[in-house]
Amino acid sequence: MTKNIRITAVIASVAIVGAIAGVYTLSGHKAPREGNVAPVEGAVSQTELDKATASLKSALSVADRLSGITGTGFDFQAQPTYGHYGNFGLVKYVNQVKGVGLVDEMAITFHGETDNDNAEVDSKTGQVISFHRSVDYANPGKEKTQAEIETAMRTFLNEVYPDFKQVEPTLTFSPGMKGVRLNNGNYFFDWEDNDYQKQLPEGVEAERAPFIQVGITSSGYIFSYNNTIDIYHDALKEFNLTQ
Repeated sequence: MTKNIRITAVIASVAIVGAIAGVYTLSGHKAPREGNVAPVEGAVSQTELDKATASLKSALSVADRLSGITGTGFDFQAQPTYGHYGNFGLVKYVNQVKGVGLVDEMAITFHGETDNDNAEVDSKTGQVISFHRSVDYANPGKEKTQAEIETAMRTFLNEVYPDFKQVEPTLTFSPGMKGVRLNNGNYFFDWEDNDYQKQLPEGVEAERAPFIQVGITSSGYIFSYNNTIDIYHDALKEFNLTQ
């Protein structure tokens, strides 16, 4: 466990990054998504839907157990067609603002009861790429210690992403906090692969650096998770994008 982490206040917000057809931001530029980076057309197979649903249920079950929650139902509904990933994309710029996408987007996306409840699963591997759940700030619960928060967070990562211990030394760690504890106070634990860009051919850029993030309230509720490490590295091999 990381010892003596000093949580610094940062201005941050958890944005639900949807599949916005046509525009995304990369390195300060806004470029239109070309036709060849639209989600793959066609319906998601029932086998893929079942695998993705099982993976998401498993991840949320771990999050609930570590958050001390029992008896919750599964309120996410898989969408029948492929969607965009919120934090994944590789693009080659042909000028300062126009880029051509280099990878197919085949996200299995889920919608929950509210606009704040959503998730993404990799259709190729069944890995959960992200989920976000609403937080009941009116009933925050008992505050946990920083050590308890980090223990729960790391236990969650080790269970839903077994390669975490192996991958962690290659990433840059950045803890942070938004808000005042027990008043919309949320911890965010981030790891980024800042060396990923060096592996790409000249002119090719990642939409953002591969990263892992866990969002957890000061009472220990794990409400968000993002992990694009494997999906970015798999793309290097699948689309022959290494230098």
